[in-house]
Amino acid sequence: MARTEKISDDDAIELWGSVIRAAGIAHRRLLAVLRERFGLNEAEVDTMVVLGGRESGCGTMTELARSASFTSGGYTKIADRLCARGLVERTPVPGDRRVTQLILTPEGREMAIELRALTAEINREHFIDVIGIERARLVAGALDEVRAANE
Repeated sequence: MARTEKISDDDAIELWGSVIRAAGIAHRRLLAVLRERFGLNEAEVDTMVVLGGRESGCGTMTELARSASFTSGGYTKIADRLCARGLVERTPVPGDRRVTQLILTPEGREMAIELRALTAEINREHFIDVIGIERARLVAGALDEVRAANE
């Protein structure tokens, strides 16, 4: 853990508050657009983005739950909603029928492509274009370190 200089309590609180406020505003804006356009909540968006980024279009329920910050049990309702909309199908993992995976349907793959493109466009407009690609990479890298230190 890199502790390079002494910082006041007020500054320590304000620095983190600035990160949370900026990320929160940008994230809520993104989710509002995606919810209006696709009718998906945050966990459903996460699932579609993850699956859409994979050539196979599939992932196990456990890994998708973890990605969306849910327990496996809590994630079942998300999978149920995506299945009911015809965006994914539940199938056993080949070679291990005890494990269930979600796989994009053709309709789901089409939506995932559109959703990922719109997400990238919004992220460029409200994050990358605001601070530049190099600073965006620095911010992302620093926050990856924070995440790793707190997992």
